[in-house]
Amino acid sequence: MNQQSAKNAMLDKIVEEIFSAYPSLYERYGENGKKRTREDNQHHLDYLQSAYDADDSKLFVDYTIWLHELLSARGMNEKIIIDNYERLIPLLDNYMNKEQYLFYKACLEEGIQVLIAEKNKDEDN
Repeated sequence: MNQQSAKNAMLDKIVEEIFSAYPSLYERYGENGKKRTREDNQHHLDYLQSAYDADDSKLFVDYTIWLHELLSARGMNEKIIIDNYERLIPLLDNYMNKEQYLFYKACLEEGIQVLIAEKNKDEDN
């Protein structure tokens, strides 16, 4: 399987997992929601790759903060992003070399910690 086919398989898998875990998403957003979720995950992967290429996890953390602000403005909370990132971590291991996987995993975990801190800050206000 070439790299693009592997990436497409991973994107299909993550969308399937999310919509299986949250059937209400399909009820609310339908096929367009699946399409958008796939696009969102493509963006996650693109930002992870950019951070990896630059050897700078802050690029991904900044993206995560921006994403949280965007989705919060649309009435979604950080739990959906945290869940998505947690689902990506084990899937990524099957699609890349160990060094890249460990970097991506660290970025996702750092992003999750930032989102948890944001959630706690919101709860304190």
